[in-house]
Amino acid sequence: MKMSGITFVVYNPPQLGLPYLAVMIAPNGEVVAVPFETPAEAENHNIESAAKTTRYAPASSRE
Repeated sequence: MKMSGITFVVYNPPQLGLPYLAVMIAPNGEVVAVPFETPAEAENHNIESAAKTTRYAPASSRE
């Protein structure tokens, strides 16, 4: 999912016992990752983050 130039993605754990990661990648390359126990929790986090990003973005960046 891509909104306001930010890419939102959920990464599966590379091995058992590690978390799913809700990741946000900014156009400048900055990365934020938040761990979750399930992919649904990670996806919901990204959806909520994308909604907040859109809500607070300047009108010109929403077009």
